[in-house]
Amino acid sequence: MTRIIHYLRAINAENIKEWRIELKYKPDFVRQFFEPFIYLLPYFLYGVALLGGRFSEHLRSLTGVGDMIAYTFIGYLIMGFLNTACWAMGASLRKEQWYGTLDTIFVAPVPRWVYVAGMAAHSTCHQGLIMFIQAIVITAFFAIAFKTASIFMVLIIVALMLLALYGLGVLVAGLTIGLKQWWVVSETLSTMITVVTPIAYPLAVLPIFIRKISLLLPTTYGVMGVRHLLLGEHLALDLGTIVVRLAVILLVWCTFGMGIFMLMDRYGRKKGILSLY
Repeated sequence: MTRIIHYLRAINAENIKEWRIELKYKPDFVRQFFEPFIYLLPYFLYGVALLGGRFSEHLRSLTGVGDMIAYTFIGYLIMGFLNTACWAMGASLRKEQWYGTLDTIFVAPVPRWVYVAGMAAHSTCHQGLIMFIQAIVITAFFAIAFKTASIFMVLIIVALMLLALYGLGVLVAGLTIGLKQWWVVSETLSTMITVVTPIAYPLAVLPIFIRKISLLLPTTYGVMGVRHLLLGEHLALDLGTIVVRLAVILLVWCTFGMGIFMLMDRYGRKKGILSLY
């Protein structure tokens, strides 16, 4: 129990450190809260242009939801956590190399995965705050009505998806030790997952082989589950199956990600390249 408390204190220390660094650069900190709106706008414009308006009977026939803006917004909102894994967690070790503090952090009397866990805690809080503000603004501006009776189940699905994505973040962070160009991995993974996950379009419109790949991703189940609970989207799977599959993906991704992290950590120490730029 004492060891767990020790680890939690180290994780929180990393979280606080990142908040302090970010708040030193206030213009950039504020920019991060407006940036998601800029990225979301093209989805809305393309949808309105293609459908000829906000509502679509064809979309309703496929998903049970006719409001394109509400449908797309939920998908994009949930996918915001992908940035937590692919970019924030993945770039954490690289940032410490830039600062020249990675060696100092890695000699702390805690396992090295604790540092990445601290970055995950910070990124989750930061991304959660951005998503909360985004949800309030978009919901109010477009007068979107959500079903809130199953909000507890929504939180469970999001938590399982997020924990699974942590496995991806740990993997990318580990690859950073040996592959200094971490952004290549992050860019590739985030782009592929974004395309395959049904964010702005239903799963049914994807080619069959891509649909099968999509069912291996936690983001697919997260987006579909949350949209079903908040908007009433029709599901080919029941919620119980979604939760079970998310739990299995969580175990597989976290185990694999932690394995790669430990492997690259040993490789970095053996080659003496831990803090090399």
